[in-house]
Amino acid sequence: MSVRRMLPFLLINIVVSAVVVLLILYWWESRNGDVVQAVVAETAVSTPIAFETAAIAQQAALAETSAPTATDGPPLHVVQAGDTLGTLSQLYDVSIDDIMAANGMSNPNLISIGQQLVIPVNGLETPEPVVVETTVPNQLPTPIATEPLPTGDVVIEISQVIGVGDLAQEAVQIRNVGSNPTALLDWKVADQNGNFYTFGQITLFGDGAGILLHSEPGQDGATEMYWGMSEPVWESGEKVTLLNAQDAIVATFAIP
Repeated sequence: MSVRRMLPFLLINIVVSAVVVLLILYWWESRNGDVVQAVVAETAVSTPIAFETAAIAQQAALAETSAPTATDGPPLHVVQAGDTLGTLSQLYDVSIDDIMAANGMSNPNLISIGQQLVIPVNGLETPEPVVVETTVPNQLPTPIATEPLPTGDVVIEISQVIGVGDLAQEAVQIRNVGSNPTALLDWKVADQNGNFYTFGQITLFGDGAGILLHSEPGQDGATEMYWGMSEPVWESGEKVTLLNAQDAIVATFAIP
């Protein structure tokens, strides 16, 4: 066969061979490309998970070294680089709101390295109510009697108040106008401001016998008592009240 006749067959053979080679290369590239893309996709998916797992593991390791053990109360966490309230919330299984409330925080983003945070792992503590005891001062009953009250043959009265407003002269005169003596132990003379004088062992005999209760300091005698005040007790228009040992009103006197 002449070269002229073989030339078309050679050209066809070359073209077919080239097409076959191109098809093989295309198939190979397509197959390897899918594998590469699958590897890249798997790497892209697994990398964030790996980083997240590593970050949580790092936080756990830091927590063991930076969170001091508290014997009383919730633990403390020392803030490290990369810490956020979100990561601490996951690490300790405590809500962000509880961490903020336990530390008096208003902004969850304002934490600094080295800062100690209280971690309320057992929930927020509810403070127990503080019971404040109030002392009620001894209050004398409001005087209602205006006349001396007799007790059998005993009638005790407030006769007068001498030297009103002058500490050196001021005194209350009390008399027994009955016939029987009366022991005045724990009896009281009171003003309208809650001040009162308590008598000791003294007996007020009857038939008009009386005693004087001076406002100024002094030495008690048989018929004169001293309240020991540093300023006058009485003023015009005030009411003087005499009470017995049971705090019952015996007599009152309105100072003119």
